[in-house]
Amino acid sequence: MIQRIQHLYFGFVIINLSLLLSGLEIGAYQAKELPHQFTIYGFFQGKEVVWRFPFYLVIIVLAALLLFTISKFKKLSLQLKLIKFTFLFYLLFVVGITALFLFKLMPNVRDSVSFGLGYYLLILGLPFTYLGLRGIMRDKNLLDSLNRLR
Repeated sequence: MIQRIQHLYFGFVIINLSLLLSGLEIGAYQAKELPHQFTIYGFFQGKEVVWRFPFYLVIIVLAALLLFTISKFKKLSLQLKLIKFTFLFYLLFVVGITALFLFKLMPNVRDSVSFGLGYYLLILGLPFTYLGLRGIMRDKNLLDSLNRLR
């Protein structure tokens, strides 16, 4: 039920995360003079799998947490706890992906690393998750102040 602005923010983040599930490139790098791509399904050299790691499970868990947060709109304290956990989980995932690129922790990497469209979509969802968190906090503070007046 979309009744508050934070639900629109969460919907936007869910759309961004689902676009990543289509296999958008998060980054690319050169290894042994061959181009390699990094998606949420792993590291690839053309069609050949170099290293498979299930990053897509993290994306699915994040989208499920956001959907569950939206569905708990009548229980603001539970919704606030859920979105704080989701935001922290999302932030740690983004920091981990960024560290993977900055410290060149990918297999066979020697040269430069470049970010792809998928990385920017991943980053774009983070501020919207924070805006949703702020909206829920604002709603909870408003209801708490109204309860004090009764």
